Amino acid sequence: MNLKSLLAATALCSVMIAPAYAQTAPKMSDVLKSWQLDKPSATTQFVTKSVSEDRVVLENLVFKDKETNKVDVSFGQLVLQRMPQTGAPSDQARFSLTFENGTTLSKDGEKTTIGKIEATGLTQSSNFDTLSKWVGGANKNSAGATPNIANADFNGDLRIANVVSQIKGSDGTLANSKIGNINLIGISLTPDGWSTTSMELLNFEVVDSESNLKFGKISAANFKIAGWQTMPEDGSMDLVDFDFKKLSLGSMLIENVTMDIKLPAEKDQPQNFSFGMDRMELADWTDKNIGKFGLSGMKGTTGVGEKRVDISLESFTLEDINVAYFAALGGAFAKIMPSLDKKPSGRSALLGFAELASGSALAATIAPVAAPTPSPKLKDLLPGGPLDGGIGAITMSKFGIEAMGFNFTIDQIATSSTRNADGIITGTRMVPTTMKLTIPDALLNQPNSPMAMFAPLIADGIELVVRYDATYEPTTDIVKFKELGYEIKGWAGFNLNMAMNGLANFYREQTVDSLMAPLAADLKNLNEPKGKGEKKPDDMEQLKRTLAIYQGVRFLNGALELRDQGGIAKAAGVFASMMAPPTKGATSRAATQDAQALAQVRQSWAEPLRQSAAEKNKSIMERQFLISLARWIEVGGAMTAVMQPPVPIEIPALADPKDLPTRLGITFTNQPAAKN
Repeated sequence: MNLKSLLAATALCSVMIAPAYAQTAPKMSDVLKSWQLDKPSATTQFVTKSVSEDRVVLENLVFKDKETNKVDVSFGQLVLQRMPQTGAPSDQARFSLTFENGTTLSKDGEKTTIGKIEATGLTQSSNFDTLSKWVGGANKNSAGATPNIANADFNGDLRIANVVSQIKGSDGTLANSKIGNINLIGISLTPDGWSTTSMELLNFEVVDSESNLKFGKISAANFKIAGWQTMPEDGSMDLVDFDFKKLSLGSMLIENVTMDIKLPAEKDQPQNFSFGMDRMELADWTDKNIGKFGLSGMKGTTGVGEKRVDISLESFTLEDINVAYFAALGGAFAKIMPSLDKKPSGRSALLGFAELASGSALAATIAPVAAPTPSPKLKDLLPGGPLDGGIGAITMSKFGIEAMGFNFTIDQIATSSTRNADGIITGTRMVPTTMKLTIPDALLNQPNSPMAMFAPLIADGIELVVRYDATYEPTTDIVKFKELGYEIKGWAGFNLNMAMNGLANFYREQTVDSLMAPLAADLKNLNEPKGKGEKKPDDMEQLKRTLAIYQGVRFLNGALELRDQGGIAKAAGVFASMMAPPTKGATSRAATQDAQALAQVRQSWAEPLRQSAAEKNKSIMERQFLISLARWIEVGGAMTAVMQPPVPIEIPALADPKDLPTRLGITFTNQPAAKN
């Protein structure tokens, strides 16, 4: 068939279809009758401006409460428009509905004005009363309250513009909120639940006498809630009671957030708190997993002058978050705690999306969760095996806190995991993470200050570097911590490596409740009445209780290394300058660099250890330790405690101090510092 014939056939089909659609399409008068807008009633009043086959205009539309006869919702104008037929002739006719200049007034005096509401995709069977009152935020306590929106029979788009609301607080004061636009695209309201392909809230602002909160944009994609049992009839949102297991979400973004709160003044000085965030992101949220949670561009400030505190964060991201595992932990924790504080609920459907978007991540973690009975086992929650901690990766960059001249920073955090073909995590590591504390010069240089003598040592700050690297071999069931290191730059470093087995059985049999049992016991002890007969906590009993849950896990071998990085010499220098103050014209730094004086101080610290090692009542293990420690203090380098048990040791048995060094097979070695 050539192009000319195809066009002719298409035109013929259009001519044939048009009369068929005209015969089946409802008349506008029929639609008005179905929606009870054909004539005014006691509860619905309006003035009919014009009616044609494709368009209806009503003015001064008012919905009243049946009992009080007071106005719940009013609109200046309603426009009903027939939409072009895009589907088969048998498909229901679709209509667009536009409300303009709306006003709602609750019994508490809360007023909301709405510039424009536009709904597209309505059919003759759509429940107009339900939909109009839902989007208008009718008062749920009135007789004209919104029916269950599950019966709205609506599939289409909803756009709302220029919403201004008054919200009454618990103290009776009113706060004002503004929303530039709410756009819900591809929304579907059915008895099975509701969904939308795209949700967007723009320029949301809440202002009262003490605070100002602004959201530039809140958006979500592929949002779906199964069922309606958690949705009150008026469409309000209560985040604590919300069943997050029924929620799935493709992605959510919150952008350009600012918050300013007035705090009580101290000595006539304002103590305001300000907060800003460029972006928060959630992706791939299901009942079992969250693909990604991220924050970026966060800044916060509180206080003034000496009491000012500044907090900043460039970015923070969690990936592959196991929701089921953390929900189970929350359920186990809820058994321990007698109660959890309720959080305030939302207000209306117009603000419900904003409240859900801004609070859902927090509510999912703080909401009480009923723990399963019996308690789930780790193997049923953590598919990655013994090294699975419930989060696939953590990244953070440039975190900082500054207060009273002190400055604390973390340059970065980056963890990652490696999985085999079966999804078992076979490796997990964290790259070196540097935390730095800088002390104010005013404190270091203050005359007669105890810190003054340490000024040369810490003037450039104190830096702590943390790293770890672990592997798991499923065939042998051996976990190896190849590196678990802590290092104070320029001072000393600590590193532990060890191997264990038996974790596969622990992973298969251990429950979430059993993991929480030591914490439950500690909290119970803390809650015991304080008084004359109060018992002090037994550290050994606490250790036994903690290690008991690792029954079947065995320690195979390990090594603990302590490496000097100049810290002993620095400490000896300070001590030398204290014992022999420098002569006039000399500096304390020069005194600390006197090699002979440093050697004498280090030797004086080491000698008592050697003398103690020579005592007859010391065991061989104690003598080895004291001699090794003395040598490390004197010459530096690395001191290592190597642990090679004759037979593997059950982890709970490590709480028994009897012959522990012998059972661990500890030996001590020293390695001199490398020569430059």
